[in-house]
Amino acid sequence: MTTADTADKQIFSIRARILFATAFLGALILVVGGWAAQAKLSGAVIAQGQVAVKSQLKVVQHPDGGVIREIRVENGDLVRAGDVVLRLNDTQLKSELGIVETQIRELTGRKARLIAVRDSAEDIVFPAGFEADPETAAIADGERRMMRHDRSMQGLRRDQLLSQIDQFDAEIHALDAQSHSNGIERKLRGDDHARLSKLLKKGLVEQGAITEVERDVARLDGVAGEIEANIARVKGQISESRLRILELDHQARTAAQKELRDIDAQLAELSERAVAARDRLSRTEIRAPIAGVVNELGVHTVNGVIAPGERVMAIVPDGELMVEARLPITDIDQVMPGQVVRLRFSAFNQRTTPEVAGAVGVVAASATKDESGASYYLCTIAMTEAAQLPDGRKLMPGMPVEVFFQTGERTAISYLLKPVADQVHRSMRED
Repeated sequence: MTTADTADKQIFSIRARILFATAFLGALILVVGGWAAQAKLSGAVIAQGQVAVKSQLKVVQHPDGGVIREIRVENGDLVRAGDVVLRLNDTQLKSELGIVETQIRELTGRKARLIAVRDSAEDIVFPAGFEADPETAAIADGERRMMRHDRSMQGLRRDQLLSQIDQFDAEIHALDAQSHSNGIERKLRGDDHARLSKLLKKGLVEQGAITEVERDVARLDGVAGEIEANIARVKGQISESRLRILELDHQARTAAQKELRDIDAQLAELSERAVAARDRLSRTEIRAPIAGVVNELGVHTVNGVIAPGERVMAIVPDGELMVEARLPITDIDQVMPGQVVRLRFSAFNQRTTPEVAGAVGVVAASATKDESGASYYLCTIAMTEAAQLPDGRKLMPGMPVEVFFQTGERTAISYLLKPVADQVHRSMRED
């Protein structure tokens, strides 16, 4: 074989290989192209999210603040609605409430006594159960003694006035007797004057005798007038004393009525203070507003101070879980309520933890910006297959989730050609 024949065979071999490779490549392109043109692939939009509860996180605060006496929970503790999670020192509030309640009891006892005085009752009628407590029973006993003392003093003043009236009556009797005696003497001297006047006309007596009699008559008339004036004065004193007796009861009732008005005003104010003190005292026990898990406990020191309105802790509601996903704004047109999604929990081992199915619930009507300034649409997702998680895989609020929103089916070639078509479309718009 010549060198030329050898060269021809090598050239033929190379051509054959090229033709074979070309044919194989063409066949491969035809097969792949046919598959790309016919095969349907499910589309998906990917978003990041986290597990959340359907009800909002509850923040526990205290309106008044105070000194911590007892901390009953720690982060992660499960609590029921109404459970005491924290206690504040209540010594000062109990002291304030005790002072107010003591004042209320004292005024209530005094009010009952004043009502008895106003109504001229024989005894004091206290509210039902008032004397059941030893302290209030002592108050009631003191008020009864006070009323007995007041009425005793009032009786003494009445007796004094009655004694004065008796004295005035005796004085009137004496004046009446004096008036009667003076009247008799006046009549006798009058008779003497008449007899002497007749004798004077006959010239049997002198004028001086008649003048002496007239002087006695005038004196006796003056005494009679003075006696009448004294009788009138004493009768006036009797009337005044009787009026003062009547005024004793009236003044006591009037004073009682006036004091009752003052006591009612004081009791109203003290009742409001007592209600406020009891309300503040009830708030020294801070209770869980809902059932859930304690989170973000902000106090850790007994005898520490809580400022008014300070955030004490948060409670994650013990309710149904959901997923909150942040959807890129470029994909908002491919997501709608009810759309099927697949959820992958990156906190779990992916080889042993299956994806969980879900459905889109609510898609936000407007975009939101995060701390970095990036915009996104918030959407909620209900987990329809959460029970499929393996045992020991418990979802907790805040866990990261990768969300796959399933979109419509498209051919493989459309995925390959879409970027080129979009670029050509933009180029034509720019031209």
